[in-house]
This record gives sequence, C-alpha cells and structure tokens, in this order.
Amino acid sequence: MKKFFVMAMVALTMMSCHDSLEDRAEKEARQYTERNCPTPVRDNQRTDSLTFTRATRTYNYYYTLVGVADNAEVIAANKERLVEVLRQSIVNDTRMQAYKEAGFSFHFLYRSASTGRVLLEYTYKPNLKE
Repeated sequence: MKKFFVMAMVALTMMSCHDSLEDRAEKEARQYTERNCPTPVRDNQRTDSLTFTRATRTYNYYYTLVGVADNAEVIAANKERLVEVLRQSIVNDTRMQAYKEAGFSFHFLYRSASTGRVLLEYTYKPNLKE
C-alpha cells in the first residue's frame, strides 16, 4: 500500500510540472519576441512580434513591410495569392502540429513601414481534414 501511495504521489508531482498547451504557446511567443524582435529586414519584411491570445487560442504574427513590398496596390491585387501562401505555410509547418490539432488559430497582420496602415490581415483557423 505504501509503495502504491509513493508511486501515485510521484505521478501527480510529475503531472503538475507540465504546462498546458496554452501556457506553452504563451511562453514560446513571449520568448521569441523577447529574443528576436524586431528582426532584421529580410525579403522586404521585418517580424515585429509574436503573441498568443489565450481567450481565442490564437497565435498572432505582426510584420512590417518595407521597400518594394510596402505597396498597398500590389498587396491588394495579390491578396488571394498571398493568403494562400500564408495558409500553406501553416498547413506545412510541422512545428505547429500540436497547436493545429488542438484547434489554435494563426493570425497574420502586415503593416506598411511608410504609412503604418494595415496592408494585409488574415486569420487561419485549422480544419483537421486538410
């Protein structure tokens, strides 16, 4: 009986040390932003921050477009293609598999460096049949 009690206590202790998926997402987003953001400009964009909204279970990616990419007309004309590229990047990202399986959403917001206006905004809500 004593052995069972000790094993049960060890199991409970180990389980209490694990973060929930939401805790993990929040921590990873915060750490990424603290360590890396804003990123250097690459391919005419800069990552400003990554956040996680617990209430909606959404990863939020904030970018700034610069140079030739900072063009509202071009972004508007190619919106469907750009959204499909974002969607495919999430679908194919194996690092986010646990979050996708748990039904997390992924929100992307691109701002203009010259005007500060939002040029593109898209939220991906996973469909587990994909």
